[in-house]
Amino acid sequence: MTAVTTSSSANSHSQQMIQQAMSLSRRHNQPLSILAIRFQELESIQADIGVERIERLLARVRHLLHARKRCEDGLMSWQSGQALFLVLPATAVDGAMAMATRLQQWFTSQEFELDEFRVFLTTRIGVHCANHQEKESVMQLFNQALNSLEDATDTDRIALSQPAQQQLAALKSAPETADPLSRELRKLANDGNEESLLEVLSPALCMLDERLRLKLVDRLLEASTQTVVNG
Repeated sequence: MTAVTTSSSANSHSQQMIQQAMSLSRRHNQPLSILAIRFQELESIQADIGVERIERLLARVRHLLHARKRCEDGLMSWQSGQALFLVLPATAVDGAMAMATRLQQWFTSQEFELDEFRVFLTTRIGVHCANHQEKESVMQLFNQALNSLEDATDTDRIALSQPAQQQLAALKSAPETADPLSRELRKLANDGNEESLLEVLSPALCMLDERLRLKLVDRLLEASTQTVVNG
């Protein structure tokens, strides 16, 4: 079973940011999810394009993923970039799976150009959701996400850890209490459909009086304190 150690993780700044995200999630009883993104067939790709180009490729992937993630999400590399961890504060299992699906679709369609070479990357993504009762460390969370890939079959492009599977089952079996509008807004948020979300919210926001707008601003500021802004 693969183990992640502190020395093989990214820099201390990223670790500190992720530790703060964990602490805030526990304090405010907010969900926290981890994605372990493992790149397949890197050895054969390296044999074709060389060590220097593979390093440039992985650096470009990290840069592009950093631009695609939310500002509060944490991104760390492992084994010289052969695997990446994406930490998702205030994100439950359904949101984590939606993010994993979007990333898989992005990697499938993304062609990386390095000199005369054109490279596609095959990925597998492990999903783990923190159990705040267990008080897992950062490395334990990463190990759970990474080991979910080893426990799954090679054909599973997205694999859930046992705790993530349990949380998903509980979510599916829970009675639906939210009204249709709330469900639609949650779906738009989880799907990362920013334009559609803004189109739905903007007309309603324009109709609010000043008192309600200020109250909404207070709620937004309160929500911001429950996540960690990267950098």
